Amino acid sequence: MNPAASPTPSGIHHVKLPVTDLERSAHWYTEVLGARRLTDLDHRRPDGTLFAVILDAPGLGTHLELRLDPATASALKGYDFLTLAVADRTALDTWMTHLDTLGVLHSPPVVALAGWLLVVPDPDGQRLRFYTTTHHGLDPARVEYDSPWLSTGPAPSTAPSAEPAPRIMTTITARPGADRELENLLREFADTTRREDGCLAFRVHRTPQAPDTFIVYEEWTGQQALDAHRATIHMNSFRTRATQLAASPPHTRTLVPCPEH
Repeated sequence: MNPAASPTPSGIHHVKLPVTDLERSAHWYTEVLGARRLTDLDHRRPDGTLFAVILDAPGLGTHLELRLDPATASALKGYDFLTLAVADRTALDTWMTHLDTLGVLHSPPVVALAGWLLVVPDPDGQRLRFYTTTHHGLDPARVEYDSPWLSTGPAPSTAPSAEPAPRIMTTITARPGADRELENLLREFADTTRREDGCLAFRVHRTPQAPDTFIVYEEWTGQQALDAHRATIHMNSFRTRATQLAASPPHTRTLVPCPEH
């Protein structure tokens, strides 16, 4: 006897994403995707505590729920949870221009298995992806399997015995009156560096307690990627210009993670 046919859903009701900060993530998705927050659908507990918000994102085809769940959001850091379709490489370039205008970190265009791919980490490090429906037409040998932005499953290089990802913190202090110029230089350098293959993070910080001092945190997939970065033209240019603006040579420290128990 033939088994009964499976019932068929009528579509996707909504997509749910865990976040660590509702307001931060709602603002980010509103800017990046042009989403609109549906405040009448805010999820609150009986005591009035907000635990989820609903966004209407153009082109998504369904609602996006941001659910306050820091533990799950942290566990999913780096996971590419949602891939959106764009027409072609020109459309992908338009998205990159949009993201650059917002100052949002994103990957360079990646040669994926079929089309071009753009990866955008959200505030929790979960990866929103844009994939072209038009094939890139490139030779299969051009697929960037080794790109840190292209998930291809576990590989020997990601095994626990592999070298740890280099993490570096650099402190640099501006000459008197040169802090604004140095800040602009660091921002420009960071924007360029984050587009390099192998760059996982490159962030510039400063504190009110020492407004002339900048702290740069960077993280790379491996020593080879870091060495390639240090040999780039924009790195050499940065060194030359920073020397003219810094009060003293930058102080660089290598960071290692504390053992987990």
